[in-house]
Amino acid sequence: MEVPKYLLRRKYQLESVLFVVLFSVIFMLVYQPFSVTAWFGLSPAPRLFMTLCFYLVAISIMLLSKQLFAYFHAERELSVRVYLLWIAAEFILIALTYTAFTAAFDLSGTALTLPLVGRIILCVSLILAIPYTLITLYTAYRAQKEELNLMRFEQEQQNEPSKSRLIRFSDNNGVPKMAVEESALYYIESQDNYVRIYYELDGRLVSYMLRCKTQTLEESLLGTSLMRCHRSYIVNMRKISRFKHEHERAKITLSHPSAKPIPVSKSYCKQLSELLENYLSRPEQG
Repeated sequence: MEVPKYLLRRKYQLESVLFVVLFSVIFMLVYQPFSVTAWFGLSPAPRLFMTLCFYLVAISIMLLSKQLFAYFHAERELSVRVYLLWIAAEFILIALTYTAFTAAFDLSGTALTLPLVGRIILCVSLILAIPYTLITLYTAYRAQKEELNLMRFEQEQQNEPSKSRLIRFSDNNGVPKMAVEESALYYIESQDNYVRIYYELDGRLVSYMLRCKTQTLEESLLGTSLMRCHRSYIVNMRKISRFKHEHERAKITLSHPSAKPIPVSKSYCKQLSELLENYLSRPEQG
């Protein structure tokens, strides 16, 4: 089974690292009085310094690990089993880093034996596994909510007369995944080998993540009101309420209040400005 797409999102990767750090700090401060090898803390200053050093190294390991996994997954789709082994290796590497800090700086004042090192690896892995599991379950819930939103949206489209042309989106294998009316689309954001499609449902701006290359998607949208405006963005020209260009920087404001400002690359500014005048002078198709 392939790794769920929500585990490869940049947002999930950052959230998981932040949550793991926060959870581990709280856990270890509570656990410290009951452990012979727990040395870090917020005081005195030398202990705080070593704690910060360890966390900087651990955060670097987690971020690098996730970037490497995303890179290898892009080259060749990896299974859930490989992902779990990868995370286990990440846990062990961080545990060994903690052990190295303890031994190199004699921070615990306790001689490290092989059984004690094993206990450290087990303890650190447990501290990491708990927040990883919690944030993964929460992210899975949000991904399931996206799927349910899409199902409800498509059901509403089937029950109501079409207001505009239907744009169909397929993944990298050419398998159709979703169909959205052009009038409901706002913008598309590229995230490595995935794109996040933003559309309107019951007045809210919701999104769906699709495994598809931006260039392939851009080619399939020729002839529609959606246009590339940045290396990472495609926007619906009919949803633009403001186009601001000053000091060689440009950005787009969309008509939906919860839509974030969209940057415009210098190479797309002139073309976008000319096309925007044309779209704004025509009424939206009904």
